[in-house]
Amino acid sequence: QTCTEQEYEELARKLDELISFSQDLTGLYALMIEDAVLRDLKLKFYGLKAGSIGATVFESIIKSIVQQQISIRVAFSITNKMVTRFGEQIEAEESTYYDFPTAKRLAEATLEEIRQCGLSWRKAEYIKGIADQAADAEFDSEGLSLLSNEQVVETLKKFRGVGTWTAEMVLSAGLKRNACIPAGDLGVRRTISRFYSDGELLSESEVRKIAESWREFTKDIVYYISC
Repeated sequence: QTCTEQEYEELARKLDELISFSQDLTGLYALMIEDAVLRDLKLKFYGLKAGSIGATVFESIIKSIVQQQISIRVAFSITNKMVTRFGEQIEAEESTYYDFPTAKRLAEATLEEIRQCGLSWRKAEYIKGIADQAADAEFDSEGLSLLSNEQVVETLKKFRGVGTWTAEMVLSAGLKRNACIPAGDLGVRRTISRFYSDGELLSESEVRKIAESWREFTKDIVYYISC
């Protein structure tokens, strides 16, 4: 089945939001070449663009909650279980493809069903709480894309289980907001410490201080450093 021109344009727009095809790296590379650490990373990962962790803002929020205080590998495993259990699926060319669960589907699930994906009871409660409000139209998750960074953080922190770290993950890794860094993330702190303090663990405030010089390219530089 072929796409209409309108469907093709919408698909192209969504893919660009997710994978950043149209991003111009000129300004980023001009900044990176001034820093010895970043200059090497620029050469190593030339052409790399930071995408989004979710095709929707809702997906980014849920994934950020899943990733709280666990390794990325474990988070991927849990997310895979959630997607295959609750996500819509289609068969094409002898393969099965899954979409991320909708707010409605997660709202319909029981806490026990969500927890069985490998989540703690608390995280299951956090996820279901957000899904319930999004499904009932009490929370417009997609509308967050129209808000300022400060407004996004303020809105998200009203939910149980969402603190500064999770809100900043949604901003930087979900909404792809440039001048934003989840500085409280232990993995981010360790990675930046490896490059800028010979491995001695930097504090959250020290990480934020270093990131100030990265200006509107903070999100991209964190992505390069973390690869």
